[in-house]
Amino acid sequence: MTITTMHRTALLGLAFLVLPACAAYKIQPPVGFAVVSENDWQTRMKAQDNVGLTLQRFENVKGGTLGFWGADLVKKLGNRNYTLVSQSPIKTKNGKTGTRFDFDYETYDTELPKFYTAVLVVTDRHKIVLQVAGDQQFAAAYRARIPELLAELKVRGCKAGSKICNGAQPPKLSTPLVKKSKADPADPANAPDTATTPPPVAAKP
Repeated sequence: MTITTMHRTALLGLAFLVLPACAAYKIQPPVGFAVVSENDWQTRMKAQDNVGLTLQRFENVKGGTLGFWGADLVKKLGNRNYTLVSQSPIKTKNGKTGTRFDFDYETYDTELPKFYTAVLVVTDRHKIVLQVAGDQQFAAAYRARIPELLAELKVRGCKAGSKICNGAQPPKLSTPLVKKSKADPADPANAPDTATTPPPVAAKP
């Protein structure tokens, strides 16, 4: 299972820093994961059973709320044949509010079912996503670890008196009932990234 450019279109811009106190957010590699790549906007980790953990950050824009970007994420992934199976509110270690989205999906070149969980946190300055993905057989074990991951995640970028940070949750969302054909890997937007396993994270629009 791979993380490709596809979700960069779906989440519309998110990235991650595992850096000092001034970083947009911070987390230590969880037990069982190793960092395979990192830069100033993204950190990728991988477990030995080929489950991937990716954290990303992109700049937020005026009008960008948790509700707005959450709905955008679900719509774009739904158009790519991802099925939303659950949605729930979360909090980071330092009390920032976000939304967790659990998806099931299949890739173009295999019939093996996959899982993809994205946790979205929106601040005045950033859109941040924590993603975990892999083969469906590992879904229960790794989805159960999401609270553990969030208990170590600190998010920054909130202005004093912010109306964006800790904003309202998105309404209950859903993906289309009629599935489209699987994504074609020949499309550059769906090109796999072999450095880690989760599906692609959204880029800027």
